[in-house]
Amino acid sequence: MRVLVLEQINESISAEMLIVVEKVRSMAKEHQDDPIKLLAILRLLEHLHNDICEELFQPALPNTRHGLFDLLRDIESSGGWPHIYRIGLQELFQNLDESITNQQSPTNN
Repeated sequence: MRVLVLEQINESISAEMLIVVEKVRSMAKEHQDDPIKLLAILRLLEHLHNDICEELFQPALPNTRHGLFDLLRDIESSGGWPHIYRIGLQELFQNLDESITNQQSPTNN
């Protein structure tokens, strides 16, 4: 599913945007063992997403039924609405609990 969405996105973006994507991906791989730096990258991407959505996308929305229909058809056929997933605190706590449990449980030798 993720590959299909990326292929659909790649069809609609310019070579210049692909360069940006590759730079961000490279930066993330460079810091793959540093959750603080990865979190900073995710926060930056979320902030950029919100800025583009609020300042540019919303004002550019069509003001006719036909234009809105075309936009909705594109959203449906091209992978849906962009969403930035946020891991919940409960998920973090669950992972932490599992990690602590695994460290404390005696090994059976």
